[in-house]
Amino acid sequence: MGRPKEHDEATRERLLQAAESLSASKGFDAVTVRAVADAAGTSTRAVYALFGSKEGLEQALHEAMFTRLRDLERARERREDPRADLLELALAYRRWAVERPERYALAMHRFVGQHARSRSEEGLAVSREALAELVDVVDRCHEAGLIAADPEDVVIHLRAVVHGLGEFENLGLLGPDPDRHWRLVVSSVLDGYLSQPAAAA
Repeated sequence: MGRPKEHDEATRERLLQAAESLSASKGFDAVTVRAVADAAGTSTRAVYALFGSKEGLEQALHEAMFTRLRDLERARERREDPRADLLELALAYRRWAVERPERYALAMHRFVGQHARSRSEEGLAVSREALAELVDVVDRCHEAGLIAADPEDVVIHLRAVVHGLGEFENLGLLGPDPDRHWRLVVSSVLDGYLSQPAAAA
């Protein structure tokens, strides 16, 4: 019988959660391998064995975060009506944003945008897969005549809208019924795209 693995998947997950939590309070640049190992109840050897380096840990954190987003999107209740499906997609994003606010803040402030930190090819691939879910449904809405705007613009706008909603909910600024705000805002944005030609005329 082979020896049990000293550094298993459970250890890996504890280290990722510790890095996430410490990053939220101190910023990732101030986090040390020793601090992550101590917070996870393991050794620095475990960090190096599982991730290779602090940079490898950071890259793995990015991959884990966006794997969760992609998986939530893919697990949504899919609707034949693309407009309804887009709302379900927004609500899947909401779950990702609010289930672990520290992770969400870290993901947005460190791994997204022009100044994003180093990310692995695996992490980039999974983040693109998550984005592809949105692109696909927006394209379906466009093909169905439900949005009268450039689909690429709509993707950018919707990403901005759900990010703002996620930030507001995590700050406690959406009141006692945040679900109502998510549904109302996303639906209103989609209605606005549909009404653009009439408004312009």
